[in-house]
Amino acid sequence: MKQKVSCFKAIDKRIITEGENLAFSLYMANADKNGMTLLLESGNTIDGDMKVTLRSVDKLYTEEREYPAYKAYLNHHIQYIASRKDIPTEEKAAIVYEKATEVMDTMFQDPEALGNIQEIQPLVGGFIEIVLHDSGAVESLMQITAHDYYTHTHSINVSIYTISLGAFLGIRGEELSTLGTAAVLHDIGKSKVDYNIINKNGRLDDMEFEEMKRHPAEGHQIALNLGITDERILTGIRHHHERLHGGGYPDNLKGVKISRFARIIGVCDVFDALSTKRSYKDPMTSFESLRLMKQEFKEHLDMSIVDAFIKMLLKREQTK
Repeated sequence: MKQKVSCFKAIDKRIITEGENLAFSLYMANADKNGMTLLLESGNTIDGDMKVTLRSVDKLYTEEREYPAYKAYLNHHIQYIASRKDIPTEEKAAIVYEKATEVMDTMFQDPEALGNIQEIQPLVGGFIEIVLHDSGAVESLMQITAHDYYTHTHSINVSIYTISLGAFLGIRGEELSTLGTAAVLHDIGKSKVDYNIINKNGRLDDMEFEEMKRHPAEGHQIALNLGITDERILTGIRHHHERLHGGGYPDNLKGVKISRFARIIGVCDVFDALSTKRSYKDPMTSFESLRLMKQEFKEHLDMSIVDAFIKMLLKREQTK
């Protein structure tokens, strides 16, 4: 039976794994683009023949009513995909980044929905899997980071830099996962700031900047509302704009009172802000960004972490 295309949603065929029993059906568009052909009904297993068939299909679809089952499948398999040796690092990085963009778009629309926060952890795990097990991971991840500054993609970029830097600093296991979670959530408080300020085409005036400065405390409160109790995540969100020598916000902390997570995230946050395009400025190169950070942010950032970030990038250049 021919079914209308509007009843379907596109899915990523790259994640469909041979031997898996699917809780959602697979369709391809008919040549006339006016209907769909059923390839595999839900409840069936992907065998070798079906995997060969899927290679010749440009785009896969599932029924809109079964899309939640597809999302659950994706969340469950994203870390496995990131660990696969048969998929090039660049492709794995792109798959995880695309999924992360979708999740962050949804999260910023409804930041206090518990289901959204539950989708964060598989993505963090996917990035960690790539960083720890692929020698060219940092290079591949930096190539796919968005080069225009948007709050949602900025959060993903910062999490990528943070996970990479954390791993370079020797952080592993549960602590690295927790650090990545704090990084991806570090700007969630911007969902509570006036949309026109967030997306202003130009620099903020003093009143607008005061409004913007609310976002770390707002993010901290959102995290508490979501049931997050880990102080490493909470301080990473709340204190990533504190300054090492004081004068930051929202709590005007200094030195060791600023948690290590917040200091790591703060460095990665500044680097991404400088190296991405804004409406009022062109992006700096990595070299220009780091030079400015070394020269102008001595009172702001932990220079030992900035130096580690530089060493990490130099190592990346040496492994090209």
